[in-house]
Amino acid sequence: MFSTRKILMLFCFIVCIFVFNIQCKKEDFSDNTYFGSKVIILGHRGMGTYYKLPGDTYESIIPAIGIGSDGCEIDIQLTKDTELILYHDFLLSSSTTCSGRVSESTLSEIKQCEYHSIKNNIFVYSLDEIFSRIPDLNKLYFSFDCKLDDEVTNFDEYQNQFLRAVKRICEKYNMSNNVFIEGNSSFLRKAQSIGLTNKLFLTDAVKQSSIDTAVFYGFFGICTEMENFEVESQKAHENGLYIMTYTPNNYYSNIIALNKDVDILQTDDPISILKLFERYNYEYIIP
Repeated sequence: MFSTRKILMLFCFIVCIFVFNIQCKKEDFSDNTYFGSKVIILGHRGMGTYYKLPGDTYESIIPAIGIGSDGCEIDIQLTKDTELILYHDFLLSSSTTCSGRVSESTLSEIKQCEYHSIKNNIFVYSLDEIFSRIPDLNKLYFSFDCKLDDEVTNFDEYQNQFLRAVKRICEKYNMSNNVFIEGNSSFLRKAQSIGLTNKLFLTDAVKQSSIDTAVFYGFFGICTEMENFEVESQKAHENGLYIMTYTPNNYYSNIIALNKDVDILQTDDPISILKLFERYNYEYIIP
C-alpha cells in the first residue's frame, strides 16, 4: 500500500511532467506569418510599461532596440507650434514637472519638462530628436499611436497639421515605409488625402465590418487589443490585411497573442518573446 505522502509525491511528479511538456510545446513556436515574413516585435513605448524608466523616451526606446526588437510603438502628439513630440497623456502634469496641455504648449516649453522618474534628467523628446539619435534607423519599424486632442478649437485643421507633420518627419528620415499609422477610419482617410504613403492601420476590433472598411478604403491592416478578436485573423489575412495587436505584458500573454496569428506584436514584455524566437541580443546590457 502506498502511503499518503508517497501518493502526494507521485501526484506532484506527474503534475511537474505535465507542466514541463506543456511548456516545451508552448516554446515550439514559429515566428513566420501568413504572409511569409517574420512577426514584427515592437516594444510598447519602448521597453514597456513595467520598465523602470518612463516610456516614450530615448532611455526606453534604445534598450528595446538594443535587445533585438524590430522597433517600437510610440505615442505622438502635436505641439502648439506644430512639432511632434513623444508623450502619452494630453496633460503634461500627469507625468512631468510641467503643467498645461501639450496642444497649448510650444516645443521649447515642453523640452523643459522632466519626467517623474527614479532617474534624473529624463525629458520629453521631439520625434525629430529621437529619430536623429537612433543608429540604423531605416532598419527599424515604428508604429505611431497618434494622440489627437479633441479639445482644440479647430479639430479638423488640427488633424491636417498633425498629419502634415508626420509626413514631413517621415520624408526627412526616409521612414514612410517603416512607420505605421494607427487611427480611426476618418483620420486614416485624411492621411490618404494629404498624401501619406505610410502603412495605415484601422484601430478597431478584428471583425467583419472592420475588415470590410479596411478593404474598401485600401488600408494596410487592423490594429487591435489582443482581446478584441470577433473573427479569426485568417479572415483578415485572406483579404490581404495585416493584424497588429497590443499589449501583452508577460510571456504567457505574448503566447496568447501569437496564437491569434498576428503579424505585428506590440508588447510590454519584449524580452520573453525575443528569447522565445531566439532573436534576443544577449550582448546588449540593459541600463
